[in-house]
Amino acid sequence: MLAGFQINAAISKSETNASVLSRAVRLARCLRRLGAQPGDLLALHGRNHLDLLIPFYAALFNGLTVCGVDPAYDYDEIHYTMMISKPDIAFSDSELLHEAITKLDLDTKIITFKDGEQSMKRFMEEYDDGNQSDAEFQVTEYDVDKIPLWLTTTSGSTGYPKLTIQPHRLWMKRIVENRFDPTRSLSWYRSDENRMGVCLTPVQWISAYHAVIGMPLFHYTILRSSDLISVEMVIDIINKYKPVRGVFVPYLINAILNHERHCDFTCFDSIGLGGMKVSHEIITQLRQRIRSDAEALNLYGATEPLGLISIADHNTPRNSIGKPLLHEFKIVDLESRAEITEPHKEGELLLKGPMCAGYYNNPEQTAAAFKDGWYKTGDLFYRDEDNYYYYVERIGQLMKVKSYLVSPWELIEVLEEHPGVAEACVIGIPSQGYADLPVACVVRRPGHHVTAQEIKDFVVNKVKPHQYLRGGVVFMEKLPRTSTGKFAIAKLRQMVLTAHRE
Repeated sequence: MLAGFQINAAISKSETNASVLSRAVRLARCLRRLGAQPGDLLALHGRNHLDLLIPFYAALFNGLTVCGVDPAYDYDEIHYTMMISKPDIAFSDSELLHEAITKLDLDTKIITFKDGEQSMKRFMEEYDDGNQSDAEFQVTEYDVDKIPLWLTTTSGSTGYPKLTIQPHRLWMKRIVENRFDPTRSLSWYRSDENRMGVCLTPVQWISAYHAVIGMPLFHYTILRSSDLISVEMVIDIINKYKPVRGVFVPYLINAILNHERHCDFTCFDSIGLGGMKVSHEIITQLRQRIRSDAEALNLYGATEPLGLISIADHNTPRNSIGKPLLHEFKIVDLESRAEITEPHKEGELLLKGPMCAGYYNNPEQTAAAFKDGWYKTGDLFYRDEDNYYYYVERIGQLMKVKSYLVSPWELIEVLEEHPGVAEACVIGIPSQGYADLPVACVVRRPGHHVTAQEIKDFVVNKVKPHQYLRGGVVFMEKLPRTSTGKFAIAKLRQMVLTAHRE
């Protein structure tokens, strides 16, 4: 088709399908002449510019396993990822990645996107002999049961990320089913027209992999931006390009909905919220801003089960993530591990079905997360009488206050009801008498001067005594987040331990 393949909104430039294909084929030929073999690992690190996907598709043509590296990682996170993955080839402009590879003494071929001796442009000039046309190019044959498709990282909100092994055959099966079997295809990807879908997620997030494979198959132009994500930037992109599909983190949509500038959501046929807990209030506000025939969806997924595992639509009860799609669900008691069969009783969600093949070079974490065909999500859930499921909290982020388990999200939802609070997070800090003391991290709403005591009093009137903010309140200009939009809990806890708590 002649429609555009991708757009970088940061520079208002686009690229056609033919151009992307030709550049990816040329790079694939050059990687073969370099000596790259099926099963070699290619690290991909960078923001969403027009060159980023060229090595991605070239790797697929050659049977190279792609490992996306978050462009927001600091040195320690990059060093850890390089140490675990040990890439044969790396595409990156980051000096931090170059430094990590050097310190680890890895024999990695580094290619940059910028101009210079190591640039992708210079590499292709050196290795492309011009003896083969694009039409003569053949995809490499290799064993899809032995060579992973991708290594995708977990969110890393509480520590270093893990690299999940994404199986080739399972992804091929999912793509074929969604593309050619209308009875198995989600409405999310159904389209016979050339239309635009926005994907602002970084290269390592599982939804980015879905987008760069799924959108071209279903004739969507991929709308991206190499700029850092900001509320103003997303408003500009939506108003200018009018995408019809998109997935966003809830806090970003919440900020847009409450921004002084207007964002026209009526362009969307379907807009999904995921990556963290979605409040009913955000979904309700969003549905009031989209067309009556459009969808605002509460999405739940994870990297390990290959992405989306459920979906909520207009008929789904308030705050539910919906019903299972392709996986079998089981909720178990946190202590006895016995299955919970009665409704409205909380426990850990286990999943069985299409799944990653464990964590790369991490047998201990693999054994801890996968047992007897079931994946332990680490998420607290319950279900109702009609088999609708409800996400409660990350189990690892629950606070233990004396003998009670306290959910940070329950307190966050209360805090964000206060008119002077723009955004809030709650974490626990160690206390000899209480085990954990809940601390509220608060961003004030512009024009409001709410005090710590006012916030604590507000919470006291709405929660039980063991949920009181006994650890105090810390005011911040901005809450730290990972690039996937989740609260950076480990970083936030370090900040709170040294901050002034009121």
